[in-house]
Amino acid sequence: MKKIVYLIGFALSLGAQTSFGQCAPASPSCSGCTALTASNQNLSSGKYCITTTVSNLNIQAGAVVCVTAPGSLVNSNLVGGTLIYNSGTLSNFNANSGDLRVHGTLTNPVNSNFNGARVIVENGGILNMTDMNINGDLVVDNGTVNVTNLFRINGNGNVCMANMGQIHTQYFQNNNKNGTTAQSTKGCISISNPQGQTNLNNVLTGSSNVLVCLPGSFTPGNLGSATVTNNCSGCTSALPVTYAYFRALAQQTGVRLEWQTSNELNHGYFIVERSTNAMDFTAISGPVIDPIGTQNGSKSYRYIDDAITEGTFYYRLKQVDTDGQYVYSKLVAVILGDQNPVVHVFPNPVVNQLNVSLETDEMGIIDTELSDISGKLLFSESRNKTEKKQVQVINFQQIPTGIYLVSIRLGNQFFIRKVVK
Repeated sequence: MKKIVYLIGFALSLGAQTSFGQCAPASPSCSGCTALTASNQNLSSGKYCITTTVSNLNIQAGAVVCVTAPGSLVNSNLVGGTLIYNSGTLSNFNANSGDLRVHGTLTNPVNSNFNGARVIVENGGILNMTDMNINGDLVVDNGTVNVTNLFRINGNGNVCMANMGQIHTQYFQNNNKNGTTAQSTKGCISISNPQGQTNLNNVLTGSSNVLVCLPGSFTPGNLGSATVTNNCSGCTSALPVTYAYFRALAQQTGVRLEWQTSNELNHGYFIVERSTNAMDFTAISGPVIDPIGTQNGSKSYRYIDDAITEGTFYYRLKQVDTDGQYVYSKLVAVILGDQNPVVHVFPNPVVNQLNVSLETDEMGIIDTELSDISGKLLFSESRNKTEKKQVQVINFQQIPTGIYLVSIRLGNQFFIRKVVK
């Protein structure tokens, strides 16, 4: 389970919006975005990335804006467009309509409201609140919402969960008419104090894909068809499979994938999936059913992917239950081969500032991205290359210790380097 960050004295309200059949369409990519540094603009088309302080924007339908640390968006409005929050700061931000997509950890957006926008917490994103009132659409798709006090779904509110999206709250109130839904993959709601202010005036859900985790034997009424787990310490313990680890190891030929489970409940089998961009995955294995070893209740598994040569590859596990329902694991990544030496990143390990040097005769637009090892985008910038050797600087001051991937694209050339902080 992800670490919960507690906030003091902040409440979020989501305004009314039409209901939806699927949780949400796929997120736009921040790749290829244009650096935006000027304030006081009305944006109605294009894709932009903010890595500095920008203010007084109106993000209209047709425009996509990505905010990445150390970027800061101040005194701005979302009016039909899309804002993708990777990291950085939001303050005095009004999301009146459109999509607010949380891909990083969004904590205490000061003096901000999301009245009318669809809020989508996805791709491992985390939204931390004190109180949360749902009057419109909230999507939790492979993301986490942490509410330290009261999570309330109001009369016209809609909550849709997928890919083991999780909501953690102390108290839960449901007054909605439409019910909480989960798609073909599960979602989990953990209520730490179901006997306090918890009150379900309407049936929570008609779907058994909604898991409800309760700390003791008390079960509130009106949970509907939800799958309830009592004496549950959190959504992780309500899952059919709990992972001790999942890792990808480069070999002389191919990649060795290893994972271990500490708990399996109604588990059927695993499918190994591979991607080259952390978004589009293909199954590369048949059902992986039998572990290679069992010790003290833990089961170990292994799969060898020997059908690849050089490049960066991302892997995930599709865990399928005995009833055919499934959830995905986290992503792991591995780099194979020594790629073109015209790209240098230094210093490595990096402390405060990383230099990315590209030396080639080709000119044109350079797209540079920084992501963590799970594939989460932290930095994206496009600039015009007009000299044989060009150096770009990435600020690492607000980036935590870890392993990161720098990708550089110029025309048909694509390079990836690993850096450590």
